[in-house]
Amino acid sequence: MSPHEFFTAVARDPTSKEIEKFLTNRSGEQMLQLLRCIQEPHAKVAFATKMLNLPSNLSRRRATSEKAQKAKKALNAFVGFRCYYITIPAFKSFPMKKLSSLVGTLWEADPNKLLWSLLAKAWSMIRDQLTKKVAPLDEFFGMTCAWLGLPSPGLYLETYGWTMSVDQDGNPTLFREAGFESTSVVTEAANAALSVEDIIDHVQIHGYALTTSTTLP
Repeated sequence: MSPHEFFTAVARDPTSKEIEKFLTNRSGEQMLQLLRCIQEPHAKVAFATKMLNLPSNLSRRRATSEKAQKAKKALNAFVGFRCYYITIPAFKSFPMKKLSSLVGTLWEADPNKLLWSLLAKAWSMIRDQLTKKVAPLDEFFGMTCAWLGLPSPGLYLETYGWTMSVDQDGNPTLFREAGFESTSVVTEAANAALSVEDIIDHVQIHGYALTTSTTLP
């Protein structure tokens, strides 16, 4: 039974028990189709929550039916940091190969590595259950970084005292005054024993991964 046939059969938004039964042995694509079929916002939230709390053995059974059967690698905290701050406006004039060392320099001095680790773990959990197609990383950061008080790409260099220049060979360089102390800027939300679950709850409440522009054929 396809997701469309399932909804046609019940002629209403399904109950949580009906959803749990239907999810057995469903592929990621079928999960996506099911999510698209749900019209009522609260039902979408309930479905996403159910997805994120599926038993691990059910997740493994579903994964075996996917085209790619290899286990997904969790997002690395540095990779997440790089994906977000590679869009720093001052970087736009340079090719990626000239920016790698600069992003590495910023990461080494960044005071919020623990927070980036939590963000990476939270997104990885959502992606593993709902697929990357449904849970875009840039949208996830858009909902979480400002909430946690992390500086935007446009303010990052200024916030942490960095100055960017170009050397005689045309390569970008970063420097800041000696003795500058980089302190954490995370908000009270992050200081109050923030957990991965807190981050997931926050994005779910704000509708992350509950909508898609793609429609059923």
